[in-house]
Amino acid sequence: MKRAREAGHSAIGFFADLDSLLGAVRAARAARWGEVRTISPIPLPEVDEALGARPSPVRRFTLAGALVGFLLGWALTIGAAEHYPIIVGGKPLVSITPFGVVAYVCTILFGALFTVAGMLINARLPKIQVGRGYDPRLTGNRFGLQVICREEEIEAVRKKLIELGAEEVKYVQV
Repeated sequence: MKRAREAGHSAIGFFADLDSLLGAVRAARAARWGEVRTISPIPLPEVDEALGARPSPVRRFTLAGALVGFLLGWALTIGAAEHYPIIVGGKPLVSITPFGVVAYVCTILFGALFTVAGMLINARLPKIQVGRGYDPRLTGNRFGLQVICREEEIEAVRKKLIELGAEEVKYVQV
């Protein structure tokens, strides 16, 4: 990953069909060219599998938010009851059932808010400007394979992408 960030150059190969893209992804991973990304007009689980994508980290944000909400719900209700006690008929100040409902609602609320925040952070949104490698064909009817590598590797990567079925290879400085 560090090597790819230092590279600063990339080649984007344009593919007409999914099979040739999958073959190119597997070849790029096997050759260890550098950081490999795909650009597609539709979600492709097969490509994620070929790239060895890990599960989304957003679920950790959801868990953290749920735990914060749960603890905050209990702290809010117990703290209010302890600071402003209203003793009615000798009943205990801390009552599990009504306080549990508040804790449950806070768990759901904070879990949802942290999930949205985690999604925005991991998607790097909002994106103010379109990336340099943008090409309108990649949002329409073509698939793209972007290989980020060093400048001296660009020509070898271009030749290999053409061999693997790319219709065209475009150079982009990252």
